[in-house]
Amino acid sequence: MNALVLFRSYHGNTEQVAEAIARRLRETGHMAVVQDLRRALPELGSFDLVAIGAPTRMARVTHSALGVLRRLRRKGFTAKPIVVFDTYGPVPTDPQAAEKSRPWIYPGAAGMLQKAAAGLGLNVYAEVLRCQVKGLKGPLADGELERALLFTDAFASALGGKR
Repeated sequence: MNALVLFRSYHGNTEQVAEAIARRLRETGHMAVVQDLRRALPELGSFDLVAIGAPTRMARVTHSALGVLRRLRRKGFTAKPIVVFDTYGPVPTDPQAAEKSRPWIYPGAAGMLQKAAAGLGLNVYAEVLRCQVKGLKGPLADGELERALLFTDAFASALGGKR
C-alpha cells in the first residue's frame, strides 16, 4: 500500500500524529508520504490511500482540510479509501466542565471531515482517530501516539494491508 498522509497543524500536534501514522505504515512494509495539506497535491495515481488530519479549533475544521477533500474528488480519488484524524482539547477533568465544553470538542474536525468526505461521495473509512492534547497548544496527551499506531494497524488490516 502506498499512502499519502496529509495534515494541517498549528502547534505541531497534528503533524506528530501524521508522522506516527506514516512511520507505522513504513514499519509494516508500506510506503507513506507525509505532507502539509496546504501544499499542492502530488500526482495521486500512485497512492492507494489518503489519510487527512486537522486540529479541532473553535469547534470547527480548517477550510484548507475541507478544500483538500473537494480537490481529491475533482482529481478522481473517489474509489480509494480516505482515513481521517484530528487533534482536540484540552478536555477539562471536572465532569461538569467537561460536559460544558462538549460542543467545542465533538464531533471535532475528524467527524466533520468524515461527514464532508461521505457527502462528496468519497470512500471514507468508517472509523476516525481523535487524539487529545493537554493544553491549548499541546503537547499530546499521554498515550495518544500509541493510539495512532493501533489505529493505523487497524485500518491497514481492514483495507487489506500487511501487518
